[in-house]
Amino acid sequence: MGREEGGRGEQIALQYLLKKGYRLLQSNYNAPCGEIDLIVYNDLYIVFVEVKMRASRDYGHPLETVTPAKQKKIKKTAEHFLLKNRRSTLQPRIDVIAIDAPDGGFEQVEITHIENAF
Repeated sequence: MGREEGGRGEQIALQYLLKKGYRLLQSNYNAPCGEIDLIVYNDLYIVFVEVKMRASRDYGHPLETVTPAKQKKIKKTAEHFLLKNRRSTLQPRIDVIAIDAPDGGFEQVEITHIENAF
């Protein structure tokens, strides 16, 4: 996925989460161990969100790209954020949002949101 497509996927995911009542804390959080696409929160959770978007199914479903190695990096990056930002009393959670954009179109997308993914 190219950077432009990835940025568009993150925008779609953010709009989806905002409609569900989450608030944005930070996007594209970078740490030495990796990056987290979106960090959002609500009254109960601080949620670290990995966004995966595919413009075609030629290479499988977007969820298939969240490998065990990728999961490990996301966990380490979330831990890094929590250590640097100890003020949060919210329960941490890692979600994955997969966006399937058939035929490369961004108007009609299928969103799969897996809460507490790993």
